[in-house]
Order: sequence, then C-alpha cells, then structure tokens
Amino acid sequence: MPKPSRQGGKIIREIPAIKMLVVSGPGNLKNLLKASTHAASVVPDRVQKLIRPDMKAEFYGTTEFRQRINMGSTPISIKAPVKPDPAYELPGLLWNVSRIRAPEAWKITLGNPVVKVGVADTGLDFTHSELKSQIADVVDLTVNEDPPLCKYYFGVSDADLAQEYDGPATTDWNGHGSWIGGNIAAALDGVGINGIAPNVKLVALKISQWCGYAYDSTILDAFIYAADHGINIVSISFGGYLDLKDPEQQTIYKQYVLAVAYARLKGTVIVASAGNEHARIGPGGIVLTHGILTAPGSSVEDYYGWFQNPAGVPGVVMVSATGNVAKGSSPSCPSGTTGSNATCKPASDAHQPFGVGKLNQLAYYSNYGPRVDIAAPGGARKFNLPLWDRGGTPGFPVTTADQYQAFEDFSVTSNWATQIPCYYWPTSTVFYPNECYSTIQGTSMATPHVSAVLALIASQNSMARREPDVLIRLMKQGAQKISGNTIPPLSATDKSTGDLTGIVCKDGYCHLGGKAISDGDAYGAGLVNAFSPLGVH
Repeated sequence: MPKPSRQGGKIIREIPAIKMLVVSGPGNLKNLLKASTHAASVVPDRVQKLIRPDMKAEFYGTTEFRQRINMGSTPISIKAPVKPDPAYELPGLLWNVSRIRAPEAWKITLGNPVVKVGVADTGLDFTHSELKSQIADVVDLTVNEDPPLCKYYFGVSDADLAQEYDGPATTDWNGHGSWIGGNIAAALDGVGINGIAPNVKLVALKISQWCGYAYDSTILDAFIYAADHGINIVSISFGGYLDLKDPEQQTIYKQYVLAVAYARLKGTVIVASAGNEHARIGPGGIVLTHGILTAPGSSVEDYYGWFQNPAGVPGVVMVSATGNVAKGSSPSCPSGTTGSNATCKPASDAHQPFGVGKLNQLAYYSNYGPRVDIAAPGGARKFNLPLWDRGGTPGFPVTTADQYQAFEDFSVTSNWATQIPCYYWPTSTVFYPNECYSTIQGTSMATPHVSAVLALIASQNSMARREPDVLIRLMKQGAQKISGNTIPPLSATDKSTGDLTGIVCKDGYCHLGGKAISDGDAYGAGLVNAFSPLGVH
C-alpha cells in the first residue's frame, strides 16, 4: 500500500483491532489508495451528531447563559440504610431514579470502584463538585480531528472557548456528557444529587467538542480504546442513519459491527440511545417506518430501509425512553400558562395527550421497535406531546408551577456548558452553590440509567464483570415487566397545524396518531430495574 506521507497525506489515527487507518491528504489521495491492492476499501470519514435533547432553540446558549434560581428549601429527613443526597428529598424531582428502584438497590451495593463506565460524549466536567472525585481518566479523542469539526463548521473550538473563558480545554464545553456522567455516578457526598452507581468510576471518552459533532472513526476509536483498557461499559448517545445500498456507507456499518464484536470479546458492553425520531427500528437497526418526527413547516425526512447506528448494530444494547406521567388537559387555562413551556393544556386543542395518568409510557420522541433491548426513563414534556402541540414544561427548575416535579430528567451539567442550560443556586441548603444542574429529556437521558444498572450488576457479580452476555442477560431478566403503552406512532395523514405554533404540517409526521405501539416494541425486555438483577445469578 502506498504510504500516505509519500502522497502528500498524513495518518490521523490507527485502529489495528479493526484493521482501520484514518488518513488525510490531497483530493487525489483517495484514488491512489483505492488503486492499491492492500486497501480493502477506501471511504470518507462521515460525521455523526449528538442525539440532542428536545429543547427550544433559545436554550442553546453560551457559557454566560445561566438561570439563577432562588430556593430556600430545608431538606426533609429521610430514614434509610443509605441516605441519598438531599435533592432526592425534593418531591418529584428525581422521579426517574426512584422509578428504576435504585434506592432499593443501594441497600445492596453503591457500586465498586473497580468497575469503570466510559462516557463517549462531549467530555466530563472534572471541575464540577459532583464529578471531580468520580472521574478516573480523561481521554480526549478529538485532538486528532482533521479538520477539527467544531472549528471547521462553526469557527470555534474547545481550545478557543478555554482561552476565552479561562477554563480547561479538555473539559465538557457542551454540557451533555456531564449530564450523562452525573446520572451514572455523581458523588454521594451529602450535597446535591448522587448518581445511580455512585461508587463506580467514570472515564471521559471525549469524542466531540462543544458542537456535538463526531467522526465515525473517533467513535470507533473510543469503542476500541474502552475494550483495550478494561472499561466495563460504554454509554453513548451519538448516532445517525446509514444507507447500506451505498457501498461506502455499508463499509462504515461493517466497521461498527467489527468494533462492537471486538469490544464484547474483550468484555466491554456498548449501551446506546435508540434515537429521538419516533421511528420503528428492526433487526440490525433497519428502519421499518416512513418519516421521522418533523416540526410543522419543515420537510419530512425518510430513513425507511436505512440502518440506525450505533444503537442498531448487533451486540449494542439499544435503549428506548419512557416518560414520567402524562398530565391531562383543562377546560380553560389562565393567561400565560399555554406558551412553549405550557403548564396548562387547553381541552380545545386538536392534539391531546395519550395515556393520561399512566406511568412509564413511551416518550413521544423515542424510537421503538423489535430491535429495542430495554427501556429507561428519558423523560418527556408534561403532556408527552411535541413542543408544537403544546407538549408542556420540562418541570423544575424550568418552571416551579408543579413545585419540584420534573417531567423530564434532572442531573448535573457542566459548569462550562454552552449548549445545555445551566440552572444554579447562589446559596442553597441542597445544591452546590453556583454550580450547574439541568432538566432535559431524550433517549440520551435514558441510556445512562441502563449503563449505571449494568455497572451495579458488574459491581455485585464479579463473575459477570467481564462477561457482556451474562451482564445483559441478568439485566434483562431483572427488568420490570410493564404493559399498557398507549403512545401511537407518527401520523402520515394528520397534516393539521401545531396547537402552539399554528404552522401547517405540510407533509405529515408532525403529530401522533393511530394504533398504540405494542409493549414489546416500546419497552423491549421491560423497564430497567436496578434492584432485581442484583439477586439474580
């Protein structure tokens, strides 16, 4: 094979485990390499995107975007063998952690520091008081990007932000990764929140800078790095769709298959978000439905017959998202309660909540289907409907109309976050003052619940610690069997306007409608359970 350096190119990264070389060079380099008999295939390095939470556009801010909250609450005493951090005493705030029976699991184990969970994401904020003692290592895999994605597309890199705001370049300048890390293993230290597995250790596998873009090669490198360095579980919330009729995209898919198989062989479980398009996903990740969740006024995208990755790749644990509880509509709503963060849903609206009063319904945005392995709380807007159908508020601290109730999921976020909203308390008896927390939703938020439960099982069962098949089997056996999902798929025929925006849905797929999605498609093995698998052997 001709050496890239002789052709004016350079090697960006080498991944021998899957026989992959990433190179950069002049325009003719691809053809030169293709002509070599030593290269099985030569394809462009595609870009994957962070599976973003569903938020209003103005929630994507800068490091100066902070929401100050005045809160003078006094924690209520909770008598338990393990006293959780004080935010658990705020009624309804951390509903998601209780819903998976984590407090019961803590009577058995809080995790073991020999167990490591890699967060393949935008980094972890090692300056945050909830995370700094929990992070065993920071591996910045973005340093080899060529071109650097955030700099290339938006003109700003993490290094630029670090210089402007006098912070560390290798921290989390997005905020998403720190949310994930906090849900898994925020410190049990008597302040703020603690994670589901607070005694395990986190490894920051930084695959993306602040903008939430990552090369496929970087994601693949993270999987191989985790496998080669004894990381038990990798939690990832990046992804996209590949058209396998395109030979180049088929090659990328095959590289994912090889990387996941290698990781499992070495004892590493990959856990990934199912995606937020409300599409039905089948074996291997194939998309079985037409259309994805589309805002009124936008043109619909259709991935029918494409393959979702990496969650759909064989061997990956695919996680769908459930909500807290869907609230019902009202005959009348006071002025100011029906906006984008609606605390009241008019009964006169064309689109109404499904399964009112029911717990653990499939989130309106979550992908579903026979490929789903397990479900976890990803949260949903108050009425479990899209924003444009007046879906409701995320809950506290976005609004205190329901006191401390969260309908989406609450965790920490980075003190340097530019993309996830930061809520902070200047003085507080509960939270770390002037440090960042956030309430958001998505299959991204569901995924770390599963990663953390696998970490608890690995902590309790040393024989299963490096045996992915056993860990996954125990997790599925212990899942809570739930039934009665009422959430339907997307409607191709409902082209009516959005209840909030008044914009016409010209191509369909903006609203929910039709027969309810089956329980099997919605939940897979069931709702992840932190407690039951600890006694299953």
